[in-house]
Amino acid sequence: MTQRPHLLIASGVWPHVVANREAANVISHEITHELARSGAFRITYAFVGPEVAAIPAAAQTEIEALRALGVEFLEPVIVPATSAGARGPAKRLMCALRGRPERMLTGIDGGPALMRALGDRRPDAALTLWSETATNLVSTLPVPRRFSYAGNPDHKVLDARLDLAERLHGRSALASARNTIRRQITKSAHMRVVRRLDRMWNVAANDAADYRAAGIKAVYLQNMWPAAVRQDWEAERDAREQTAPVKIVGNVGNLFATGNSYGLLTLGCEILPELKRLLGDGGFEIHLFGGGQPHPAVAPHLRDPHIRIRGFVEDLDAEMLSAPVFLVANNSQKFKVGHTRFLHAWSLGAAVVGFGDSREAMPEIEHGRNAMLGETPAEVAGLVADLARDAVLRRMIGRNGAAMLDTVFSPARVARVIADDISSAL
Repeated sequence: MTQRPHLLIASGVWPHVVANREAANVISHEITHELARSGAFRITYAFVGPEVAAIPAAAQTEIEALRALGVEFLEPVIVPATSAGARGPAKRLMCALRGRPERMLTGIDGGPALMRALGDRRPDAALTLWSETATNLVSTLPVPRRFSYAGNPDHKVLDARLDLAERLHGRSALASARNTIRRQITKSAHMRVVRRLDRMWNVAANDAADYRAAGIKAVYLQNMWPAAVRQDWEAERDAREQTAPVKIVGNVGNLFATGNSYGLLTLGCEILPELKRLLGDGGFEIHLFGGGQPHPAVAPHLRDPHIRIRGFVEDLDAEMLSAPVFLVANNSQKFKVGHTRFLHAWSLGAAVVGFGDSREAMPEIEHGRNAMLGETPAEVAGLVADLARDAVLRRMIGRNGAAMLDTVFSPARVARVIADDISSAL
């Protein structure tokens, strides 16, 4: 009997879904679970990161279930934050000038530590999940095939973050020149790493296209999320939705994150005044959920009685079920990426409103079917007002969105594509 190929999965998180809504953890769990369930591979899972991270108590049950499916978990692999030869600005610049910019990347020197953790296990292939640190590390491993299921590229996030800082704080000629060099070095380093991959699946269509244009073996493969988080979401919404004043979810995720900072600026500066005009003072509340604090330059634009910064809440799903409208204000400016929050919202039958440019990353989002999409902040505010008044339209959008998680964005479908491609390569 031919032995099954040995697949190493490396990620920067522990895989679990229950009591957790962090996208990386959920996705790592679903992919690992589906690949293990397929029986196509012997799977070893490695947590890779610059800091020790014990398995969270909330994840124990699901990790034991993965072990029961045959997944072997290594002890956490702690990697240097950067190469010893690239610590400090001067050394990083020298690495770039010598044609080795990847030496500045976190995880690039972690190969020996992971090989020691593997012991006598020799993987036939390695797959990284939503972790550039793990991808940096795996790119140096002596394994026959290397793959990555990836989210936002770090260099793209850096570019947007620097642009945001320049927009909020102004720019000097020196700072602008320094930022240009930093962007170029970071992108060059990242591209050197991903050129070593046999295949990259990217969850954003626009990013996959950019990689292909640069000669990377990248394809668009949809993001994913567990379907039917609440089977009774329609009855829950009928009973819970707050319409006087209208409750709007305006953010889910780290309030300081780059994409959210752009979205919160658009929300506070452009959408909020339109909503006041359409729904009236006191006619609505915008609830912002997620850790951290808004960027100091963004926070003043959120100081309004209609905006409630809630932080972490004990039951986020219940909060989302009680909101008639789920607003995604991101993707209205330069930084256009895929957002798992669309899928999380669909899993609860939410009526999603966003910007049309969201389709650049997720072309499956369809105006008037599974979301309402506007081209300008005024149009988006108008769609929020329309949904606030029309429960029938809200339910139609919610049903069509929920159906997407059983088809296009199904974890089983995404994992099947990954498994088939890896098997073919081996």
